[in-house]
Amino acid sequence: MLVDWIAHQPFVRNAHSLIARVRSPQRTSIQNQAKKKPLTFSPWYGSFPFWYKGHLLILHCAVKEHREDIYISSIGLYPNILKELVEECRKKYLNDIHEKVSVFEHHEGEWKKARLRPIRPISTVIMDEQAKNDLLRDVEEFLDEPTQRWYATRGIPYRRGYLLFGPPGIGKSSFSLSIAGQFDLDIYTLQLSGISDSKLTKLFAELPPHCDILLEGVDAAGMVRRADTDADQENKSSSGVTLSGLLNVLDGVSSQEGRVLVMTTNHIEHLDKALIRPGRIDKKVYFKLADENISTQLFHTVFKQTPDHKQSKEEFDDETIERLAKDFAAKVPEQVFSPAEVLSFLLEWKNSPSDAVIGVEDWVAQAKEAGSQLKREGSWIQDG
Repeated sequence: MLVDWIAHQPFVRNAHSLIARVRSPQRTSIQNQAKKKPLTFSPWYGSFPFWYKGHLLILHCAVKEHREDIYISSIGLYPNILKELVEECRKKYLNDIHEKVSVFEHHEGEWKKARLRPIRPISTVIMDEQAKNDLLRDVEEFLDEPTQRWYATRGIPYRRGYLLFGPPGIGKSSFSLSIAGQFDLDIYTLQLSGISDSKLTKLFAELPPHCDILLEGVDAAGMVRRADTDADQENKSSSGVTLSGLLNVLDGVSSQEGRVLVMTTNHIEHLDKALIRPGRIDKKVYFKLADENISTQLFHTVFKQTPDHKQSKEEFDDETIERLAKDFAAKVPEQVFSPAEVLSFLLEWKNSPSDAVIGVEDWVAQAKEAGSQLKREGSWIQDG
């Protein structure tokens, strides 16, 4: 917040030492050369005096072990001016991230803000509506202040965990991002591969009390189900994270409270039962492959006309789009393709809904043939 405020102050132009930063790219409707990799400049490595509301302040910048240390001191006996400055920085930051989600990733054992993502309306997430609404109600109730007091008065740890499971390409991670935007949460994404128990513990300890922590692909990290005969053995994964280490950060003595935990997996059957038992995972949500309802929703998403922007060169009224959507969905076999696959096909014909309906049968046949070919090649490799 402070660095961003400083970068926009006039005294920066006269600083004797500057550092150039590439701002996180923002997704916009039109990209041009001026918006590509935008730069900001801020003072670097030294002391820089400046005036703020009639008070002389000094910005101090230093580099220690590849870390940037910044602090501000005031000249005089009015320290409250520093509080006013920090509050102004905070307000500017919150205004800049309005209707955006801050995404944090881990780098070298620390959380770093990676990017700002525009809030994706939950209505644009195509999935089973009942499952979506049930999960949203549960998160909303958990984050409500009376619920927090209810947990505290009963001595129950205030945390909630969700497991989103199903095949790849069905929107599990996208839904997690939408949850963060819906409830004004920062999202902290974590891949378990390549980190140790100690780093995992440190990262969880540094989480703020009000956030969305996303553990993606927990099945790929090697946290597989243990056989009953091996229950007393340490279950180590190729990533360096152990099952006991993961369980400890989720609900151990030092585990963070107030956070919303979302885990995603393509193979729930590979997960240890201890990892997904009630108390660690409170709700399991299955994201299924496209059925007739999902295919219809996807067709509407791509081709429904809006007052300010016509997505199709062909002009169709809502009734015609509805009819074409039903025709399209009837030609897509249920529980065969992921929503991502169906959407990818529709985007190829985004300028012609009628052509999308005409071409879908050939696409289905080709996709099935390609799938059969892959199975035959896989079988040949295994036999060899």
